[in-house]
Amino acid sequence: MSAVLALITVIVSGVIYHLSQKITRVQQPWPMLAVAYGAAFALATAASFVTGGARDCWRGSWDGKTGILVGLAVFGIEAGYFFVYRAGWPLSTASVVASLSITIVLALVGLFGLGEALSASRVAGLALAACGVLLIARG
Repeated sequence: MSAVLALITVIVSGVIYHLSQKITRVQQPWPMLAVAYGAAFALATAASFVTGGARDCWRGSWDGKTGILVGLAVFGIEAGYFFVYRAGWPLSTASVVASLSITIVLALVGLFGLGEALSASRVAGLALAACGVLLIARG
């Protein structure tokens, strides 16, 4: 998959995801998440067989620990957004504040935890992003 197509997939899926989370009428996210994970499981299993990735499971070349971490993280993200929207955060604010906050934290982890270098323009961008989070959150 090309980088452009992958990015378009992320954007379209993200828009559908946030709109679905915001407009759902359920009071608890658990049944909805069970259905969502069932659909994701079916799609991922089918894609694994179509692309030949299913063979990797039998060879032991897949990383189950990472899969568990991703699953736990996705569960937390989805439940978190559900409750953030139920608490009254606007669609236009919650995802932006969360995404920019994640970006800032990951930049710091990359810098201090992984030894990645930050250029002056990236530091300026992070500072602007931090200001943006504060301005958006204040409403």
